[in-house]
Amino acid sequence: MPTVGVVIPLYRCAPYVRGCLESVLAQTRPIDEIVLVDDRGDDDSVGIATATLDGQGRSYILLTQPHNKGLGAARNTGLAALTTDLVWFLDSDDQVDAEFVETLVDALEAADADFAVTRTRRVDEAGNTLQIDEEHVRAPVVTGTHYARELISGGAKGYACTKMFRREVLGARPWAEGQAYEDIGTSVRIALSSRRVAMVDRPLYHYLYREGSISTTLSPATLDLFTVEDDIRKLLCESSLEHDWRREFTGFRYREVLTSVAHLAMRDQHAQGTRSGLQHTAISQVRTRIALRDIPILWQGRHYREMVFAGLVKYLPGMYSAILRRR
Repeated sequence: MPTVGVVIPLYRCAPYVRGCLESVLAQTRPIDEIVLVDDRGDDDSVGIATATLDGQGRSYILLTQPHNKGLGAARNTGLAALTTDLVWFLDSDDQVDAEFVETLVDALEAADADFAVTRTRRVDEAGNTLQIDEEHVRAPVVTGTHYARELISGGAKGYACTKMFRREVLGARPWAEGQAYEDIGTSVRIALSSRRVAMVDRPLYHYLYREGSISTTLSPATLDLFTVEDDIRKLLCESSLEHDWRREFTGFRYREVLTSVAHLAMRDQHAQGTRSGLQHTAISQVRTRIALRDIPILWQGRHYREMVFAGLVKYLPGMYSAILRRR
Protein backbone atom coordinates (compact mmCIF):
# COMPACT_ATOMS: atom_id res chain seq x y z
CA MET A 1 0.00 0.00 0.00
CA PRO A 2 1.28 3.50 -0.74
CA THR A 3 2.11 5.71 2.22
CA VAL A 4 0.05 8.85 2.84
CA GLY A 5 1.13 12.18 4.31
CA VAL A 6 -0.86 15.29 5.13
CA VAL A 7 0.30 18.92 5.29
CA ILE A 8 -1.75 21.22 7.55
CA PRO A 9 -0.83 24.94 7.60
CA LEU A 10 -1.79 26.71 10.84
CA TYR A 11 -2.77 30.37 10.77
CA ARG A 12 -5.31 31.93 13.16
CA CYS A 13 -7.49 28.83 13.22
CA ALA A 14 -7.80 28.32 16.99
CA PRO A 15 -11.60 27.80 17.06
CA TYR A 16 -11.45 25.13 14.35
CA VAL A 17 -8.14 23.26 14.42
CA ARG A 18 -9.10 20.71 17.09
CA GLY A 19 -12.06 19.51 15.06
CA CYS A 20 -9.90 19.45 11.94
CA LEU A 21 -7.25 17.24 13.54
CA GLU A 22 -9.81 14.99 15.20
CA SER A 23 -11.22 14.26 11.75
CA VAL A 24 -7.68 13.37 10.62
CA LEU A 25 -7.16 11.02 13.57
CA ALA A 26 -10.53 9.35 12.92
CA GLN A 27 -9.62 8.17 9.41
CA THR A 28 -10.43 4.53 8.64
CA ARG A 29 -7.17 4.39 6.69
CA PRO A 30 -4.50 5.79 9.07
CA ILE A 31 -2.22 8.55 7.83
CA ASP A 32 1.49 7.75 7.90
CA GLU A 33 2.93 11.26 8.33
CA ILE A 34 1.45 14.52 9.63
CA VAL A 35 3.24 17.82 9.04
CA LEU A 36 2.02 21.00 10.76
CA VAL A 37 3.29 24.33 9.43
CA ASP A 38 3.12 27.30 11.78
CA ASP A 39 2.52 30.30 9.52
CA ARG A 40 2.98 32.71 12.41
CA GLY A 41 -0.57 33.72 13.16
CA ASP A 42 0.43 34.55 16.75
CA ASP A 43 -2.64 32.97 18.39
CA ASP A 44 -3.35 29.65 20.15
CA SER A 45 -3.65 27.61 16.96
CA VAL A 46 -0.30 25.83 17.25
CA GLY A 47 -0.74 25.04 20.95
CA ILE A 48 -4.20 23.57 20.39
CA ALA A 49 -2.98 21.55 17.42
CA THR A 50 0.01 20.05 19.18
CA ALA A 51 -2.01 19.36 22.35
CA THR A 52 -4.63 17.52 20.28
CA LEU A 53 -2.05 15.27 18.63
CA ASP A 54 0.00 14.78 21.82
CA GLY A 55 -3.15 13.81 23.68
CA GLN A 56 -3.69 10.96 21.22
CA GLY A 57 -0.04 9.91 21.29
CA ARG A 58 0.28 10.76 17.62
CA SER A 59 3.66 11.65 16.13
CA TYR A 60 4.00 14.67 13.86
CA ILE A 61 6.46 17.20 12.48
CA LEU A 62 6.05 20.89 13.38
CA LEU A 63 7.68 23.43 11.12
CA THR A 64 7.73 27.18 11.79
CA GLN A 65 7.88 29.78 9.05
CA PRO A 66 10.27 32.70 9.67
CA HIS A 67 7.27 35.03 9.27
CA ASN A 68 3.78 34.85 7.83
CA LYS A 69 4.31 33.83 4.19
CA GLY A 70 0.82 32.71 3.16
CA LEU A 71 -0.91 29.44 2.42
CA GLY A 72 0.96 28.53 -0.76
CA ALA A 73 4.38 28.90 0.86
CA ALA A 74 3.23 26.97 3.96
CA ARG A 75 2.06 24.07 1.81
CA ASN A 76 5.33 24.02 -0.10
CA THR A 77 7.32 24.06 3.15
CA GLY A 78 5.30 21.14 4.52
CA LEU A 79 5.60 19.17 1.29
CA ALA A 80 9.40 19.32 1.47
CA ALA A 81 9.29 17.55 4.85
CA LEU A 82 7.11 14.64 3.72
CA THR A 83 8.56 11.31 2.61
CA THR A 84 5.29 9.61 1.62
CA ASP A 85 4.10 8.32 -1.76
CA LEU A 86 0.82 10.25 -1.64
CA VAL A 87 0.19 13.78 -0.41
CA TRP A 88 -2.89 15.52 0.94
CA PHE A 89 -3.10 19.24 1.78
CA LEU A 90 -5.71 20.05 4.45
CA ASP A 91 -6.92 23.48 5.55
CA SER A 92 -7.00 23.80 9.32
CA ASP A 93 -10.56 25.14 9.57
CA ASP A 94 -12.12 22.29 7.59
CA GLN A 95 -12.98 18.65 8.33
CA VAL A 96 -13.44 15.41 6.39
CA ASP A 97 -15.51 12.25 6.64
CA ALA A 98 -13.75 9.29 8.27
CA GLU A 99 -13.57 7.48 4.90
CA PHE A 100 -11.89 10.37 3.07
CA VAL A 101 -8.35 8.97 2.90
CA GLU A 102 -9.35 5.35 2.36
CA THR A 103 -11.79 6.21 -0.42
CA LEU A 104 -9.42 8.50 -2.31
CA VAL A 105 -6.45 6.15 -2.02
CA ASP A 106 -8.54 3.20 -3.25
CA ALA A 107 -9.88 5.24 -6.18
CA LEU A 108 -6.42 6.52 -7.10
CA GLU A 109 -4.86 3.04 -7.00
CA ALA A 110 -7.70 1.36 -8.88
CA ALA A 111 -7.48 3.90 -11.70
CA ASP A 112 -3.67 4.18 -11.68
CA ALA A 113 -4.36 7.92 -11.55
CA ASP A 114 -2.05 10.83 -10.78
CA PHE A 115 -4.51 12.22 -8.27
CA ALA A 116 -7.98 11.54 -6.91
CA VAL A 117 -10.64 14.12 -6.04
CA THR A 118 -13.85 14.13 -4.04
CA ARG A 119 -16.81 16.50 -4.10
CA THR A 120 -17.18 19.26 -1.49
CA ARG A 121 -19.82 19.84 1.14
CA ARG A 122 -20.00 23.52 2.16
CA VAL A 123 -21.01 23.88 5.81
CA ASP A 124 -21.62 26.71 8.26
CA GLU A 125 -20.03 26.96 11.70
CA ALA A 126 -22.82 24.83 13.19
CA GLY A 127 -22.05 22.04 10.72
CA ASN A 128 -25.20 22.58 8.65
CA THR A 129 -24.89 21.81 4.95
CA LEU A 130 -25.22 24.91 2.78
CA GLN A 131 -24.63 23.28 -0.60
CA ILE A 132 -22.74 20.53 -2.41
CA ASP A 133 -20.13 21.82 -4.84
CA GLU A 134 -19.33 20.23 -8.19
CA GLU A 135 -21.62 18.26 -10.44
CA HIS A 136 -22.34 14.56 -10.06
CA VAL A 137 -19.46 12.50 -11.38
CA ARG A 138 -20.33 11.09 -14.79
CA ALA A 139 -17.22 8.89 -15.08
CA PRO A 140 -15.02 7.44 -12.32
CA VAL A 141 -11.85 8.19 -14.31
CA VAL A 142 -11.12 11.08 -16.69
CA THR A 143 -8.04 12.36 -18.43
CA GLY A 144 -6.09 15.19 -16.87
CA THR A 145 -6.96 17.45 -19.80
CA HIS A 146 -10.66 16.70 -19.36
CA TYR A 147 -10.45 17.57 -15.66
CA ALA A 148 -8.58 20.81 -16.40
CA ARG A 149 -11.41 21.79 -18.74
CA GLU A 150 -13.94 21.03 -16.00
CA LEU A 151 -12.01 23.28 -13.61
CA ILE A 152 -12.18 26.17 -16.06
CA SER A 153 -15.80 25.59 -17.08
CA GLY A 154 -16.99 25.41 -13.45
CA GLY A 155 -17.86 21.71 -13.30
CA ALA A 156 -15.07 21.13 -10.77
CA LYS A 157 -13.37 23.21 -8.09
CA GLY A 158 -9.67 23.90 -7.78
CA TYR A 159 -9.50 23.35 -4.01
CA ALA A 160 -6.20 21.71 -3.06
CA CYS A 161 -7.71 20.02 -0.02
CA THR A 162 -10.23 17.81 -1.83
CA LYS A 163 -7.47 15.96 -3.69
CA MET A 164 -4.98 13.16 -2.98
CA PHE A 165 -1.85 13.54 -5.13
CA ARG A 166 0.93 11.22 -6.15
CA ARG A 167 4.11 12.89 -4.98
CA GLU A 168 5.75 12.94 -8.39
CA VAL A 169 2.99 14.93 -10.09
CA LEU A 170 3.45 17.85 -7.71
CA GLY A 171 7.06 18.82 -8.23
CA ALA A 172 9.10 20.60 -5.56
CA ARG A 173 7.10 23.77 -4.86
CA PRO A 174 3.80 23.48 -6.72
CA TRP A 175 1.71 26.13 -4.98
CA ALA A 176 1.95 29.77 -5.98
CA GLU A 177 3.58 31.88 -3.29
CA GLY A 178 3.03 35.50 -2.38
CA GLN A 179 -0.57 35.57 -3.62
CA ALA A 180 -4.02 34.48 -2.58
CA TYR A 181 -6.25 32.05 -4.51
CA GLU A 182 -3.17 29.94 -5.12
CA ASP A 183 -5.22 26.74 -5.61
CA ILE A 184 -6.82 27.56 -8.94
CA GLY A 185 -3.89 28.00 -11.31
CA THR A 186 -1.88 25.23 -9.67
CA SER A 187 -4.76 22.76 -9.94
CA VAL A 188 -5.18 23.53 -13.64
CA ARG A 189 -1.44 23.15 -14.25
CA ILE A 190 -1.25 19.82 -12.40
CA ALA A 191 -4.31 18.53 -14.23
CA LEU A 192 -2.85 19.44 -17.63
CA SER A 193 0.30 17.47 -16.78
CA SER A 194 -1.60 14.42 -15.46
CA ARG A 195 -2.56 11.25 -17.34
CA ARG A 196 -5.65 10.25 -15.37
CA VAL A 197 -7.76 11.66 -12.55
CA ALA A 198 -9.90 9.43 -10.29
CA MET A 199 -13.29 10.98 -9.48
CA VAL A 200 -15.18 10.15 -6.28
CA ASP A 201 -18.89 10.95 -6.41
CA ARG A 202 -19.27 11.64 -2.69
CA PRO A 203 -18.95 14.95 -0.78
CA LEU A 204 -16.35 13.72 1.71
CA TYR A 205 -14.73 17.11 2.30
CA HIS A 206 -16.43 19.66 4.58
CA TYR A 207 -15.49 23.20 3.55
CA LEU A 208 -16.27 25.78 6.24
CA TYR A 209 -17.98 28.92 4.94
CA ARG A 210 -17.46 31.74 7.43
CA GLU A 211 -17.60 35.50 7.48
CA GLY A 212 -14.24 37.21 7.39
CA SER A 213 -12.58 34.62 5.14
CA ILE A 214 -10.73 35.65 2.01
CA SER A 215 -13.65 34.59 -0.20
CA THR A 216 -16.18 36.74 1.68
CA THR A 217 -14.21 39.92 2.48
CA LEU A 218 -12.70 42.61 0.26
CA SER A 219 -8.97 43.02 0.89
CA PRO A 220 -5.85 43.70 -1.18
CA ALA A 221 -5.65 39.92 -1.67
CA THR A 222 -8.91 40.10 -3.66
CA LEU A 223 -6.97 41.68 -6.52
CA ASP A 224 -4.89 38.48 -6.77
CA LEU A 225 -7.82 37.04 -8.72
CA PHE A 226 -6.58 39.09 -11.68
CA THR A 227 -3.22 37.31 -11.34
CA VAL A 228 -5.05 33.97 -11.40
CA GLU A 229 -6.80 34.99 -14.62
CA ASP A 230 -3.49 35.94 -16.25
CA ASP A 231 -1.78 32.73 -15.05
CA ILE A 232 -4.49 30.48 -16.48
CA ARG A 233 -4.46 32.37 -19.77
CA LYS A 234 -0.71 31.73 -19.95
CA LEU A 235 -1.17 28.02 -19.16
CA LEU A 236 -3.71 27.64 -21.96
CA CYS A 237 -1.44 29.45 -24.40
CA GLU A 238 1.49 27.20 -23.48
CA SER A 239 -0.73 24.14 -24.00
CA SER A 240 -2.13 25.48 -27.32
CA LEU A 241 -5.65 25.37 -25.85
CA GLU A 242 -6.47 29.08 -25.79
CA HIS A 243 -8.54 28.96 -28.99
CA ASP A 244 -10.26 25.60 -28.39
CA TRP A 245 -11.23 26.54 -24.84
CA ARG A 246 -12.09 30.17 -25.58
CA ARG A 247 -15.72 29.85 -24.45
CA GLU A 248 -14.79 28.07 -21.23
CA PHE A 249 -12.03 30.54 -20.38
CA THR A 250 -14.19 33.58 -21.11
CA GLY A 251 -16.91 32.15 -18.86
CA PHE A 252 -14.28 31.51 -16.17
CA ARG A 253 -13.00 35.10 -16.37
CA TYR A 254 -16.42 36.59 -15.85
CA ARG A 255 -17.78 34.03 -13.38
CA GLU A 256 -14.79 33.44 -11.11
CA VAL A 257 -12.76 36.65 -11.46
CA LEU A 258 -14.65 39.73 -12.64
CA THR A 259 -17.97 38.98 -10.92
CA SER A 260 -16.25 37.88 -7.72
CA VAL A 261 -14.11 41.02 -7.47
CA ALA A 262 -16.97 43.37 -8.35
CA HIS A 263 -19.38 41.78 -5.88
CA LEU A 264 -16.88 41.91 -3.01
CA ALA A 265 -16.09 45.56 -3.74
CA MET A 266 -19.71 46.63 -4.11
CA ARG A 267 -20.91 44.75 -1.04
CA ASP A 268 -18.07 46.28 0.95
CA GLN A 269 -19.18 49.72 -0.21
CA HIS A 270 -22.77 48.92 0.82
CA ALA A 271 -21.58 47.83 4.28
CA GLN A 272 -19.21 50.77 4.81
CA GLY A 273 -21.47 53.45 3.38
CA THR A 274 -18.51 55.13 1.69
CA ARG A 275 -16.25 54.33 -1.23
CA SER A 276 -12.65 53.50 -0.39
CA GLY A 277 -9.59 53.54 -2.59
CA LEU A 278 -9.50 49.74 -2.68
CA GLN A 279 -13.14 49.55 -3.77
CA HIS A 280 -12.46 52.07 -6.54
CA THR A 281 -9.36 50.18 -7.71
CA ALA A 282 -11.18 46.84 -7.75
CA ILE A 283 -14.19 48.07 -9.71
CA SER A 284 -12.05 50.11 -12.12
CA GLN A 285 -9.92 47.07 -12.95
CA VAL A 286 -13.03 44.96 -13.49
CA ARG A 287 -14.50 47.51 -15.88
CA THR A 288 -11.20 47.79 -17.75
CA ARG A 289 -11.12 44.02 -18.30
CA ILE A 290 -14.69 43.86 -19.65
CA ALA A 291 -14.64 43.96 -23.47
CA LEU A 292 -17.52 44.12 -25.94
CA ARG A 293 -15.90 41.38 -28.02
CA ASP A 294 -16.54 38.99 -25.11
CA ILE A 295 -20.33 39.30 -25.40
CA PRO A 296 -20.75 36.96 -28.42
CA ILE A 297 -18.43 34.42 -26.78
CA LEU A 298 -20.46 34.53 -23.57
CA TRP A 299 -23.62 34.07 -25.64
CA GLN A 300 -22.17 31.06 -27.45
CA GLY A 301 -21.20 29.53 -24.12
CA ARG A 302 -24.68 30.23 -22.67
CA HIS A 303 -23.22 32.45 -19.97
CA TYR A 304 -26.27 34.69 -19.96
CA ARG A 305 -25.90 35.99 -16.42
CA GLU A 306 -22.33 36.99 -17.16
CA MET A 307 -23.52 38.85 -20.28
CA VAL A 308 -25.88 40.97 -18.18
CA PHE A 309 -23.12 41.56 -15.64
CA ALA A 310 -20.71 42.68 -18.38
CA GLY A 311 -23.10 45.19 -19.92
CA LEU A 312 -24.28 46.76 -16.68
CA VAL A 313 -20.94 46.96 -14.88
CA LYS A 314 -19.20 48.33 -17.98
CA TYR A 315 -21.74 51.07 -18.69
CA LEU A 316 -24.08 51.36 -15.68
CA PRO A 317 -22.11 50.27 -12.61
CA GLY A 318 -24.29 52.33 -10.26
CA MET A 319 -27.42 50.53 -11.46
CA TYR A 320 -25.76 47.13 -11.04
CA SER A 321 -24.64 48.08 -7.53
CA ALA A 322 -28.20 49.11 -6.63
CA ILE A 323 -29.56 45.80 -7.93
CA LEU A 324 -26.91 43.88 -5.99
CA ARG A 325 -27.81 45.73 -2.79
CA ARG A 326 -31.36 44.38 -2.98
CA ARG A 327 -30.29 40.75 -3.47
